Amino acid sequence: MRYFFFLLLYFININILHAQTEIRGQVNDNKGKPIIGASITVKDSYDGSITDSTGSFKFITTEKGQKLLVVTAIGYKGFEQDINLDAAVAPLTFSMKEEFDEMKAVVITAGSFEASDKKRATVLNSIDIVTTASANADVTGAIKTLPGAQQVGESEGLLVRGGT
Repeated sequence: MRYFFFLLLYFININILHAQTEIRGQVNDNKGKPIIGASITVKDSYDGSITDSTGSFKFITTEKGQKLLVVTAIGYKGFEQDINLDAAVAPLTFSMKEEFDEMKAVVITAGSFEASDKKRATVLNSIDIVTTASANADVTGAIKTLPGAQQVGESEGLLVRGGT
């Protein structure tokens, strides 16, 4: 019985030392509509959550003491609120104001470019064909040495970049 009492006391102390605080609440815009995807985090920690489709959030933190709760959402002005994590936290309700950012003017200009392969073209003359290694003094043999050209099987002809 004595061991059972000490064991029970030990587990109660462990649970008290590892106590966690649940933070839950709602995030709305200034018109009262829920904000989906707002981020709620305890500053300088990894504890936090995002709001669901109803604007609600809930998460558990092991942080203690006076902390800052950071609330941010795209298109809304973010803010921070002090919160005491030593006591039970009542459900929180946040109202966020829309933030309008004006973009600078976007200028679209039109230009032109040359869509030609003339600069990459290879011109072969009779001396090049005769002196090309493994061409066997044959035009098709010289073309086979170019990138993208290959012979298909035993048949006559040449396959250049997927076409015959």
